[in-house]
Amino acid sequence: MSDVNQARRTRFQCLFDGTDITSDIAPYLLSVTYIDNDDAEGDDLQLQLQDRDKVWLNSWLQAAVETAAGDNLKIRGTITAENWASDGKDQSLDCGEFELDSVSASGPPNTVTIKATSLPYSSQIRQTKKSKAWEAYKLSGILSEIASNHGLTSMFDAENDPYYKRVEQTRTTDIKFLLKLCQDAGLNLKATDGMLVIYDQAAYEKKEPVIFINQENVLDWKLSTQQTDTEYQSCRVSYVLPDGTAIEGVAKVDDYDEDSTTNQQLEIYAQVADEAEAKTLAAKHLRLHNKFSRQVSFTVPGNPLYLAGEVMEVSGFGMFDGRYLCTQAKHAVGGSGYKATLVGRRILEGY
Repeated sequence: MSDVNQARRTRFQCLFDGTDITSDIAPYLLSVTYIDNDDAEGDDLQLQLQDRDKVWLNSWLQAAVETAAGDNLKIRGTITAENWASDGKDQSLDCGEFELDSVSASGPPNTVTIKATSLPYSSQIRQTKKSKAWEAYKLSGILSEIASNHGLTSMFDAENDPYYKRVEQTRTTDIKFLLKLCQDAGLNLKATDGMLVIYDQAAYEKKEPVIFINQENVLDWKLSTQQTDTEYQSCRVSYVLPDGTAIEGVAKVDDYDEDSTTNQQLEIYAQVADEAEAKTLAAKHLRLHNKFSRQVSFTVPGNPLYLAGEVMEVSGFGMFDGRYLCTQAKHAVGGSGYKATLVGRRILEGY
């Protein structure tokens, strides 16, 4: 709790390998940027520091790099908005744990930028290509084993858990292999805070809005539409069983016009057990390819409650009004205060 009479402010807490260095880093900290990604990519944390006396460039930075080279330096950050609603209450955003990914220096003026990621490029999960036959596995089981092999935890948050009698991983990194399985199943993959998560984005889209966007609370905005590979009216999933039996399932958009001569159909060949599974998968792929038809980006006053995966309610922007899923939340704390940039795509109804 904060004093209700104090001006609202933002505080950043930073831990290096479990040691709280908040007070040590405070005199040098110019800005903090935390990027929370909804799908496929890891989260990022970036610290920009002033280095007028070259203490970072000459000594501290070298020590951090040497530590990272030996033990993968862990960085944890927390953004706290104090008395943000003028009610004495504080709101905190635990950005999670990251590994040092890169450092850079520039000048003048002398600055040092430290970048950390939740899924570092130095990790074997991203770098090492493997070949393996996975037999008699569910997707949740593959997720659990891959996460465990790389020292990560896992969570499977979807009703549909595909079973694979046999699936081949051929000279592919674990993360790309897992991502491909998720895409084929119409599911989403996220890496955050030492955890791999597979979830059904369609279920998240049904949640109540947490973020409300209008002309009065937006600092700047960008809106766009796209038609290429986003305007399919139907999707057909087909598969031929070993005995020659053909399976087919078709999904269509709600306003499908049988008489239209411009209908576009997405064709997918994927292993399915029956027609019902083929139809379910067809609906997921139809959503997957159409979901980026309308996209938005808003910069607003910061709020720790604004996270990727939350539903945004947009109003006052004409044809772009409606419900959107936040696909990226970028929190920036610096000299100009605390701001958040929210990227979203229109939630598709009727799939």
